[in-house]
Parts: sequence; structure tokens; C-alpha cells
Amino acid sequence: MIPSHLSTVLNIGIVVLTFFESYMFPLALLKWMIVAAKYGGVPLLEKCASLSQHKSSRTRYHYSLQLVTCSRKSKVSDVMQKRVSNVSVTVEHNDAADGRKWMQLSYCGQDCMRIPPALQKMYGAKVKYLDLSYNSIETLKGLEQFGRLEELILDNNKLGDGVTFPYLPYLKTLSLNNNQITDLETLITKITERLPSLTYLSILSNKACPNELSDLDKDDSDYQRYRYFVLHKLKNLRFLDSRRVSSHERIEADTRGEFMRVRRPPAEAIEPQPAPRGQPLRPLPVDFSALGKHKGAYGKCHYKYTGKHSEGNRFILNSDL
Repeated sequence: MIPSHLSTVLNIGIVVLTFFESYMFPLALLKWMIVAAKYGGVPLLEKCASLSQHKSSRTRYHYSLQLVTCSRKSKVSDVMQKRVSNVSVTVEHNDAADGRKWMQLSYCGQDCMRIPPALQKMYGAKVKYLDLSYNSIETLKGLEQFGRLEELILDNNKLGDGVTFPYLPYLKTLSLNNNQITDLETLITKITERLPSLTYLSILSNKACPNELSDLDKDDSDYQRYRYFVLHKLKNLRFLDSRRVSSHERIEADTRGEFMRVRRPPAEAIEPQPAPRGQPLRPLPVDFSALGKHKGAYGKCHYKYTGKHSEGNRFILNSDL
């Protein structure tokens, strides 16, 4: 902090220097007019210092830690087994706002089956970005602790049709690539009810997404119909899988997206056919005499009927017999 008597002397010096500069260099008046218009007068030292204090500053730092968990080797045994896993945390602190710290949490490739309770208690209320990819997660129990979550990455896990999402009002990005999801309509219904702010969704390499990555029998038309149906249900989506939603797709989805759903019979409705009784089935005999005698034909071929049980025989001349 500058003393008051020294600040007064310096401010008087600035005013004298201003008049001297304007006398020697008339064009300097233009510069001081701009300064006066910006700061509402001659910038005093204390005023400039106060303006610099109000500038926003953002601090970001990254650290890694080890998480030690204990579990029983089996349900019968009382022997505890320790397991060490790695957690990556990125903290972003904005001094100009309310002073809260927002975190990015990465817990990848640790072969866990659920979200560790320690992470829920330590970071749940502060995490905006959560990456749980390359694990063996089968349930999202405990995800409700991450109430401020905006991005959730769950690629390469074991999530199936029974997965349930907690209500996350701020979640905008959800990635479910390479899981075990087969029922598209059930998944979209859950997202509509529990994730109202979602704008980015990706479910590639799931049976629910009919593309060539998950099923070789599917083609581009199947994938496009799937996009129309999803966009009809999720009106706020801007990105689906790896592609931005175009205005043409949005119009087509509103027009006929409701009719693009794929209906499949339930598994219990398909009864297995009993095996035929009696002698076991045998393959047809192979005609070894015909092997190697097939001749391929290229171009346009002309065939002539040589049978005896067709009305076309009346058009066959005797010379053709």
C-alpha cells in the first residue's frame, strides 16, 4: 500500500508531466483524451492499483494420488486383500468468482466394478469432469454424489441394459462407447427422465447403435434411421456419437423420427424349436465326379430349355431335339 503523502506527490508529478508533454507534443492530447474516456479522468496510482486487484485470476494444478482399498478374497474367507489404484486429479480455482474449486477426476484402467466410495466422499461435490473408462464397471451406484457433474466418460466398461442413472441436472456430455447396451429405447427413456441438460451423447460399439463397428450386417441407412429416432427423443442434442447434428437431420427427425424405432420380440417370446426325433440328420452326399468340372461364364449368357414338360416345347423345332 502506498503512503498517502507519497501518493499525493506522485499524482502531482503525473499532472505536471501531462501538461509538459502536451506543450511539447500537441498530438499527446489525443492519447490523454483516450485515457480520460477509458478511466473517467487522469489515472491515479491508487485507482490503477484497485483496478488491477479486481482482475480475475484462474489457478489450475494437477496431481496424482494412490487409492488403497481392502476387500475380502471370498465371501467365506475373512482374509482381507489390499488393492492399490491410481487417481488423477486436476483442480481449477477461480479467484474472481465465489472462490470454489472445480475438479476433473480421472480413474481409468483400474479394473474396478463400481465407483470407489472414497472418491464419492472426497471429491463428489466438487467434480465437474469424471472419467471412468477402461474399467469393469457394471453399476453406477454412488454416482448421485457427483451432483455438479457436467461430463461423464464411461467408455469400455460392462454396463448393460439394467444400468440406472441418478438425476444429474447439469450433465451435458455422456460417453458410453463399447459397453453391453442392446435396448436403445430403454436407454433413451432413462436419459430423457434423468439427464435433462444432455447435449452430447455417444454409444458407439454397442448393439443398440446399428453401425458396422458393432454389427457387420448393418449399413449407413440403418445408422441414419437410428440417428433420426434418437434426435426425435432427445431434442437438446447437438452431437450424436462423433458427428454434429445438422439442421437437415433435425427436420427429418421431427418429421419421421418417431417411426424409425426398431421393434424386437422379447427373449422369452422366442421358443426354442425341439430337435427332430428319429434318425440323426446326415449331410447330402457329395458328387465327387462333378468336382473340378464347373465352368464360369462371363458376360451375357443365352440359355435354351431342353426339358419335356413345358408348353415352350411347341416352339422347339425338330432340328433342336
